[in-house]
Amino acid sequence: MMDKFTNHLDKSKFSRTNSPWNELMLNDPWSVGYVSSLIESRSFRNKEEWESFYYDSGKDRLKKMSTFSLKNQALLNNESLIRFEKERVHRFTQGFKELNWNYGRTKLELQLKGELLHGRIKDKYKDITLMDCQAAVRFRVICDTWNGIILREHNTIKKLQDRIKDLSFVKKDGDFDYQYGVDYEIYRSDRLICAIQIKPKSYLYNNSYIEKARAANQNKNKAYTETFGKPVYDVISKHDGTVINEYVIEKLKVR
Repeated sequence: MMDKFTNHLDKSKFSRTNSPWNELMLNDPWSVGYVSSLIESRSFRNKEEWESFYYDSGKDRLKKMSTFSLKNQALLNNESLIRFEKERVHRFTQGFKELNWNYGRTKLELQLKGELLHGRIKDKYKDITLMDCQAAVRFRVICDTWNGIILREHNTIKKLQDRIKDLSFVKKDGDFDYQYGVDYEIYRSDRLICAIQIKPKSYLYNNSYIEKARAANQNKNKAYTETFGKPVYDVISKHDGTVINEYVIEKLKVR
């Protein structure tokens, strides 16, 4: 069974929070960080470790912000700035913007976003409580991000198995992945031929988090090759499992 977050919020309530969530731009990286980059910045043994990392990253952000003037702290915490003053945001220094983009948020900060969401919809949807809105925010930021990664991995393996039927894909546990940067080992007739790690398209982007992640994974993959004598390939795929870097499939076929 995949290690997924379960959405316990009523489906109708959750669906009705979607439009105001987008209208308020609470999903924008200015508000919650580049969550896809954050989750790809390191390996996580389980979903709980990912959630703790996101909150701890938010604490790091607040520590760095505390050295700023109160005016600049207010700018970084201004939820409406990205909606109404995008040009102003673009003029900020890269280092200033990265405090919002490259860090998570604390649990309290996500709860405050839930308050903003509730304030927008409470008159229209009286059955949706503040706690419902806070649960919706957490699920979209923390849980949907994790589940998207997990689902991508599941769908990608299914597509690979359909296309290369003589291979067996063995899922490695979190500790192994953490040590070697390997999601699956691949076998042909019980013979280990290589290993793979499955990543989204964002893994190809050039920003500080992803560049650090790639460098760290390269070192881990090197250690794997030195230990087991087999290469590690990156498989870049969409959520539905479609492989973007098709050339890797040919590499798997001929090994």
